[in-house]
Amino acid sequence: MIHDLGLNVGINGTEPPKPQELPQFPDDDFSLALVAAFVGAINIALLLVLFIIYISNYRKLKSSFSMGLALFAVLLVMQNVLFIFFLVSRQGFHGPGMGTPVLSLNIIQLSALIVLLKITWV
Repeated sequence: MIHDLGLNVGINGTEPPKPQELPQFPDDDFSLALVAAFVGAINIALLLVLFIIYISNYRKLKSSFSMGLALFAVLLVMQNVLFIFFLVSRQGFHGPGMGTPVLSLNIIQLSALIVLLKITWV
């Protein structure tokens, strides 16, 4: 109907360009988000083990450093719990293509926690 009125004409008398289609992202973003949530749950388990070790060390040594490490572990547990909640409840943060970056970040954190647990357990 707009074309019939002559309103669909560009500046030079030509039709304006059609909008480009949005890029298509893989449909498995939510499944990757669920894997990221699972890795986050493993991170929480490792952090709880670290917390127990740090509290045990604090009770033996009364070191403020051990208490600081325990607090660090608690804060990271809170971060991971919130992360998993938002990841699952918001279905991968509703961002197309977010599955791989989010999973990558959780795997990096898992690797760091494994190293920290290994050097702490000694």
